[in-house]
Amino acid sequence: MPGAILSYHTGLQAEVNLALISQRPLTQADAQAVAAAAAVLLPLVCRPDLYALVAACGRPHFPRPAVHLSLDGKVGNCRLFAGLGLPQPETREFADLEAAAAAWEAGEPGVAALGAPLVAKGAGDGMGRNVFLVQKPGELRALAGRLETGCARGPAGLVLQRYIPGAAEMRVVLLHQEAQAYWRWPAPGEFRANLSQGGGWSDQGPAEQRGAGLALARRLQAAAGIDVAGVDLIFPPGQGPLLLEINFFFGRKGLGGSQGFLPRYLTAVRAWLKGLGLDPARVSLAEDDL
Repeated sequence: MPGAILSYHTGLQAEVNLALISQRPLTQADAQAVAAAAAVLLPLVCRPDLYALVAACGRPHFPRPAVHLSLDGKVGNCRLFAGLGLPQPETREFADLEAAAAAWEAGEPGVAALGAPLVAKGAGDGMGRNVFLVQKPGELRALAGRLETGCARGPAGLVLQRYIPGAAEMRVVLLHQEAQAYWRWPAPGEFRANLSQGGGWSDQGPAEQRGAGLALARRLQAAAGIDVAGVDLIFPPGQGPLLLEINFFFGRKGLGGSQGFLPRYLTAVRAWLKGLGLDPARVSLAEDDL
């Protein structure tokens, strides 16, 4: 395959390196570099215009960003899981907070079946900031001004989801051919297991649970065309795993922080390049990240 390897990832050094700093517009130089490239290394969170250029030129690229550019966020993820026939907690989608509260208040069967309390999730944001445990419709309405229904890279709205007490939570980090699982748990008095909300984590847990969680994350990866993501799952007591959400920009504490993550990311990129018949040594960590 002719051409240079082109990197837009600021942590990776290739033969041609272009950075989209401060939202600079794409130029003719970008178009020429992409068209001539043997392969393109994209940022973990890719701009739509850059992906459109790479796709139009038909260049091999890593990671594939199609899902996070169309079905990102809580609403988009739930639609994706349903469309792929993959298991998730019982969920109902709404366009806005008032519609959700009114449906709950009116005893709409689909919402009543979720029970109470239930989990309300706004479409966007991350790290557990837009997720709430609510006991009744009035509490849901009171989230006006706090629960955000907008999502930059996916459909807007919110979901109401069955709350499953006592469920174990797992994060599976997918890096091309590699997958690593670790368990998370909430801080006392908190229902969210996000590390940013005070939760704890460990890479030690039941082998059967690990195998089931990895298998479900791999099914999602294959079906949705995902190269790199943090996939959150829960295990209801005595049951198999259910998908919660996909995180394309995820915390790295469980991976040894950024210093531990970047070398593993480089390994994933090199394995992908090798699969294309390209020399993996043509890409290295950027000097600023050594």
